Amino acid sequence: MTARDAATAESPHYEVVVIGAGIGGICAGVKLQEIGVDDFLIVDRIAGLGGTWLTHHYPDAGCDIPVTTYQFSFARKPDWERLFPKRDEILAYLEEVAATYDLPRRMRFGTTIVREEWDDAEQLWRLHADSGEVITARFVISAVGAYINPKSKPNIPGVDSFAGVSMYPADWNHDYDFRGKRVAVIGVGASTMQIAPKLAAQVDRLDLYQRTPQVYLPKPDFVLRPWMQRLLALPGGSAAANAAAQIVVDSLLRVAVFTPHPLWRAGARVVDFAGRRLYAGWLRIKVRDRTIREQLAPGFGIVCIRGGLGGQYLPTLNRENVELITTGIAEITPDGIRDNAGAERKIDALVLATGYQVFSDPESYKPGTVIGREGFDLGVFYNTEELKAYYSTSVAGVPNRFIMVGPYSWTGTAFHYFVENAMRHIAAVIDETRRRGATTVEVRADAQERFHQEMLRSGRNLAYYLETRCEGSNSYFINSQGKSPYIRPWSLLKTYRKAVRFDRDDYRYGYQRTGAVLRERIMVGSLVPELDTDA
Repeated sequence: MTARDAATAESPHYEVVVIGAGIGGICAGVKLQEIGVDDFLIVDRIAGLGGTWLTHHYPDAGCDIPVTTYQFSFARKPDWERLFPKRDEILAYLEEVAATYDLPRRMRFGTTIVREEWDDAEQLWRLHADSGEVITARFVISAVGAYINPKSKPNIPGVDSFAGVSMYPADWNHDYDFRGKRVAVIGVGASTMQIAPKLAAQVDRLDLYQRTPQVYLPKPDFVLRPWMQRLLALPGGSAAANAAAQIVVDSLLRVAVFTPHPLWRAGARVVDFAGRRLYAGWLRIKVRDRTIREQLAPGFGIVCIRGGLGGQYLPTLNRENVELITTGIAEITPDGIRDNAGAERKIDALVLATGYQVFSDPESYKPGTVIGREGFDLGVFYNTEELKAYYSTSVAGVPNRFIMVGPYSWTGTAFHYFVENAMRHIAAVIDETRRRGATTVEVRADAQERFHQEMLRSGRNLAYYLETRCEGSNSYFINSQGKSPYIRPWSLLKTYRKAVRFDRDDYRYGYQRTGAVLRERIMVGSLVPELDTDA
């Protein structure tokens, strides 16, 4: 036995390691069992399962997507309390699904993977944890989500100098008493829509710092009555409600993909004009002050940003103790914030609701953290070239590793839909690899490029809108490379079918003589050829 074999044999080894125990990780655990993979581990850096819904427990945290779509297709729950559920009920649902599929015993928390390194000799992954431990795995599935890291340290001068209490939505301080305090919130996105109305009712003064106008829509939330829950509990009831939403989304996608480009360009101008006029009317209904309405009006394409169901956010701006500040921040001082107009406002507490690094940002992929075959560095690749991955999951040069939320992955009605779809593809590839008795699988570079070019062709209309009509929007639909590898420009039916109806030979399969670890932990029931070759 070589020293490498000995080190490998001493490391905890699994057939599959899933990184992330949120919605994606839970989905991965369920789907792996469906193809007969039981030797897997789900790791997460936080203290429990649930991902975003575990860490985000700020006031009034909840979902702005109807619950009929915000759930797994394989674990439908008819008895939700509200149409737009709150954080605690969502987390309880995820815990229940995980328990039903026997996932908690396969989970490890407080484990941060800081480096993933492919061992070509043993044909496995070495996952280096921040504790110094090394875990090995035949396959790795990255299920870290769409919003990967909160921007808790925004690029604002003096942010570290503030001497008062500061926090951000993913790490809320429930011990702090906001009553009678002067509070500033930087950022006016989805979290602030929920936080601001609650804080405004408690604090002496609330300053809301807006860099970019958002779109705040009505939120038709209500309690689901027992008769409604009984309807959803009927066979196919919840699925039918979800299907109705999918039809709407699919219709919009088809318009975006199949409209002739000249017509699309002309239509985009009409939609933006009409959309801004309608939104201006909505603002007149909800916001009394004309100056504030002007501050809230977007000067870019009306669908450049995701928008949100604002609920009570717009009426909150009518309060005497709330000020919307749009002059920009010059500096954060030890006891306040000075804006670009020279005004300084003293504060006791600071909330940094400044957004997240998302999956479509090249900066989310740090060089040196994922090292594939022959030293291929995923972070370097994504930061120097366009983001690309075959079916949004597989990258050439990175064998046996899959991304659940990759370039051009966003489709469907909610997060659950597209992680399920991604996992259908990943499970099909792993299953095919095991069926062939192979030890490695890697997408071919030409297949990856073919898929990428298809995304560019099909997404021409979307790219035009997002990359040319959204100037000044600071939209996360557009990354720092000026590209928009966010939305899958296919119909939902095509996305669903193609997830499993793909050419298996778009992947390259490798075989190896069994080594120290392979002898013990090889795929159950598979015979491994002794020669390295392609299938």
